This record gives sequence, structure tokens and C-alpha cells, in this order.
Amino acid sequence: MLRLSLLIPLLAMLGARTEASALVLWPIDPKIEGDQSATMLWVENQGSEPVTLQIRSFAWTQAEGKDVHERQNEVVASPPIAKLTAGQRQLIRIIRRAPAMPGGERSYRLLIDELPAPVGTTESTRATANLAMQMRYSIPLFTRGATATEPQLSTRVLHESGQRFLEIRNSGTGHARLVNLRIRRGAHETPVNHGLVGYILPGAVMRWPLPATAPIGGGIIVSVNGRDLVLGPSV
Repeated sequence: MLRLSLLIPLLAMLGARTEASALVLWPIDPKIEGDQSATMLWVENQGSEPVTLQIRSFAWTQAEGKDVHERQNEVVASPPIAKLTAGQRQLIRIIRRAPAMPGGERSYRLLIDELPAPVGTTESTRATANLAMQMRYSIPLFTRGATATEPQLSTRVLHESGQRFLEIRNSGTGHARLVNLRIRRGAHETPVNHGLVGYILPGAVMRWPLPATAPIGGGIIVSVNGRDLVLGPSV
């Protein structure tokens, strides 16, 4: 089993980019649906220097509240290595080799690493190569069967060592992408987490800390796969 510490947070915007490398990747939420055998990922080098990328795919599960990534060969990238000159755009095909599940979905992570340039003899070139090794992009990938997949979420609030946590269980057959977590009390909403909160895969349980100053007695609101939901119980 391989556990990976991702060096760059999830890309949360369509066509997301980093100023250091000026790379643009899209879509940020690729899927392989039903009887499809592949999907596409585009990479564009908007910088002034050539880049070399390595594209790998890992099986993605969640256990004990943590993401786990394992080597697999059900989904592969073609080509696995891409060399882009300044201004070049490259199509990467993500190919499903395993048969589609009758229902439910499989979860993967696409890791795109910017590989170092050939190391020269000067300090500046060595520094550039060391920096390039740190550039990693992580994109979720889901493959689905012919039937629809939906998350089914249940929540509870835990108190451990003086800290409150929101625990969410997904008993459905599809993943839940959580964005913009808030707590409502009456007409007032208290933001807890702006932007991407995280993912809950089918059958998994994840938790997030709640601020001590969050109001008591309000509903928990979060965007799940693009739709606002009010989750219970009350805080």
C-alpha cells in the first residue's frame, strides 16, 4: 500500500493554474461514465519554458478518516510522459481497462508531476530542478457503471479532547464533493470552511473540526456535488 502526501492542494477551479509553472489543466473533475472506455485531460503550458510531466493514476479509498492511494492498473494515462514546449497544449487520454461496475463507482487520483529539467553544473540550474520536483497536481477521477450513483449522507457532532468535530458518513453508491461548509442559526450563517471542504467516498466516514465559537442549535449547510443541503443533527 502506498500513501502519498500531496504537495499541492486540490485544484478547485476550472482551468486552474500555478504561477510557478504556468500550467493549466482541465477538466478538474474527469469522469468515465457507463460504457465509456476513456476520458480526456488537457494540459497546457502557458509559461516561457518547456516542461516534462509524468501522469500516474492510483486507486483511491478512505479509511479511518484518511485518504489512501494504492498502485493499480485498472486506469492508465496515455501518454504517461508528456513534454510540452512553451505555449503547447497536450491531450492526455485516461483509459479504463477494467470492466465497468454494474452499479456504483470506482475512485482514483490522477497525479501529474512536473519533472526536473536536466541538472547542470551551476547553482541556479540545480535550484530550478529542485523546485520543479515539488510541483504536483492531484485530480480526482471517478469511473461509473450504467446505473446512477448518489451519495447518502448522515452526520453527527463529536466532542473529543475539548474539540468539536463534524463527522459525515456516506452510505450511498456515489461520492460526495463538499464545498462551503456553514452553520445556520435562525437567519444567520457562520462560515466554517470556504471553498472545497473535501470528498467522502462511498462507504467512508470523514470528519472536520468545528470552531469553538460556532453557534449552538443551528443546522449544518454544505454544497454537495453542486447543490446546497442542510445536514443534521444540529450543532
